[in-house]
Amino acid sequence: MRNPPVGRGGGNRMGRESSDALEQAALSFLSGIDTDLGLDAALFVRRTGLVLASWMREGIRLDVVSVMAATMLASVDTIIESVGGPTPDMISVDTDAHQILATKVNSRAFLVVIAPKKVSRAVVRRTMRGLNARLAAAASKSTHLHIEETEKQRVNVRPPR
Repeated sequence: MRNPPVGRGGGNRMGRESSDALEQAALSFLSGIDTDLGLDAALFVRRTGLVLASWMREGIRLDVVSVMAATMLASVDTIIESVGGPTPDMISVDTDAHQILATKVNSRAFLVVIAPKKVSRAVVRRTMRGLNARLAAAASKSTHLHIEETEKQRVNVRPPR
């Protein structure tokens, strides 16, 4: 497994201890990405679209993907709530050529894995579980990160056949 390069971000407004905890979570997230699996992207994102950590195949616009992923999650939550259901913890979208899997980490952040259809669904789900486990492990070592365990609600979106 090749691990993506990791770098320190610019300045921030968080306290040092909180910043260190977030940096540890980001490093843990990035070390869990196998770049040889054929994925297009893996992101750890706040619900606002702010990227906490990410890996993307070259040529993909991070700013667009992160904000649209946050918008997708918020839109699905709103749709499901409007029909009387609980907000989902996982969203799966299949297009003709790609698959997107998004999972809430807690009330403020989520993970997104994007892959071409040629990558098996099992690989995408296993990658998601591994990334989630790494974030949970990083959170257990910190008093500033909290990964919520909730009953899983899922939404799957597929193209017509």
